[in-house]
Amino acid sequence: MKLRVVGKIIVSLIPAIIGTILLIGDKKNQIAHPEWSASPAVMWIKFAVFCALSIVLFVILFRVWKGR
Repeated sequence: MKLRVVGKIIVSLIPAIIGTILLIGDKKNQIAHPEWSASPAVMWIKFAVFCALSIVLFVILFRVWKGR
């Protein structure tokens, strides 16, 4: 694979990585302080939004720079 393609893939995975880090942090907070943590639905919705953002970014990067 070309270096440019690898770069596009890595850039499109950044939101998914951030969403995973936030989900793990929320889960740790839920275990440590269940009375103060956010609801599990909020945690998973936040994760899903970041994953959807990652997919949209992936599609945009490969459609816009398809010929380059």
